[in-house]
Amino acid sequence: MAQADKIEIKIPVTELQLGMHVVRLDRSWLDTDFPVQGFVIRHTADIQALQEQCRYVYVEGEEVPEGPARFGAGVWRRPGANRRRRQVPQLKKISVESELPSAIEAHRQARELARNILEGVRVGRAIDVNHARTVVRTCVDSVLRNHEALQLLAQIRGKDEYTAEEGMNVCILSALFGRHLGLLEGELEKLALSGLLHDVGKVRVPDEILKKPDTLADSEFDIVKYHADHGRTILMGISGLDPIVVDVAYSHHERMSGNSYPRGLLAHQIPFFAKIISIVDAYVAMTSDRVYANAKSSKEALEIVYQARGDQFDESLALDFIQCIGVFPPGALVELNSGEIGIVITAYELNRLRPRVLIVRDPDGRPARERVVDLRRGDEHRSGQPYRIRREMPTGSHGIHLSEYLDQGLKLRNEDPDPELAALVKALAGEALEEDDNPSP
Repeated sequence: MAQADKIEIKIPVTELQLGMHVVRLDRSWLDTDFPVQGFVIRHTADIQALQEQCRYVYVEGEEVPEGPARFGAGVWRRPGANRRRRQVPQLKKISVESELPSAIEAHRQARELARNILEGVRVGRAIDVNHARTVVRTCVDSVLRNHEALQLLAQIRGKDEYTAEEGMNVCILSALFGRHLGLLEGELEKLALSGLLHDVGKVRVPDEILKKPDTLADSEFDIVKYHADHGRTILMGISGLDPIVVDVAYSHHERMSGNSYPRGLLAHQIPFFAKIISIVDAYVAMTSDRVYANAKSSKEALEIVYQARGDQFDESLALDFIQCIGVFPPGALVELNSGEIGIVITAYELNRLRPRVLIVRDPDGRPARERVVDLRRGDEHRSGQPYRIRREMPTGSHGIHLSEYLDQGLKLRNEDPDPELAALVKALAGEALEEDDNPSP
């Protein structure tokens, strides 16, 4: 049978279907909200977004000899796709407001566990792997009920606690990503535990190197790179720990190109979970304030993940991760077309460009009357125009930190408060009070 040739087929956006591989638009990618140039349509929200911003697009197809052209791109027909994605189980999802109390408790437990693990390893105390599994299972259960609640809380980043909180955030987001990939519940727990412990070897790296604000000398970077070996040694000493957790700690800095540490593995030699954690770890690092770099916006970080696909990151997984996080994820800080600043509360899967946003700053940058606007519903600002997101900003822009809003209790000043916002504020304020009662060590 003759080999079919790949071609580009121009079609109107009204004829788009799931599984099609969009390779070109009728305008520049930079003029749209899409974080990548070229992607496979996996959600009806992708179709709706294309219909809102384009009149026609070009999709990948096959020109079959002696026959008509046909659409040839399926979700897994792209370079490097050597596995089959499972269907994500159809779970009974509850609202983010309903899940927040449970998510807050899971987040508190995970944060406390991450801190205790690092402190314990520093003084030679063994890791309680059974307790770690219990906490990780609590996080996974929350993600399965409503992934947005913990994703929102994962945006709460301590200014001086990056190393301590990194494991917690990688744990949460890896569970979120694993859910997107269709992993089974037991696999999700192993993946999340791997994320929690992936960088435990950093406790063997001197603080003056980890927290150095300037570029590391070659000799210092060699010390940092050895944290993968330290992590492997530490975790191998834990009885009953799944070997994949050890493999992830040892291999999560390997690159598809084979040009990395500690062993210079090639793509087919790198464990699947290590490929996942590699992407999540890089995203968490880029979207966090560190001593040597300011946080990037989620969109900026996803663009870097996209550019590094096939070299640093597994190509299929990189594209999956971009789809998983979405354009404006929960917790993202955004500027609206009204000039107001807000925090994304809910990112609708079927309308990713129009989330629910909690307004926190007025157009002059002053604290605003907290209220929720729903872009999907078409809420309008004072000019009579529907709200739209103008751009995303890095966490901490304009001095806005979600943790500080928690500390303030997010006091409602609405005369007729939004009942969903009221539930959200009550839950978040509850965590803030709990933090005051239990100060960090």
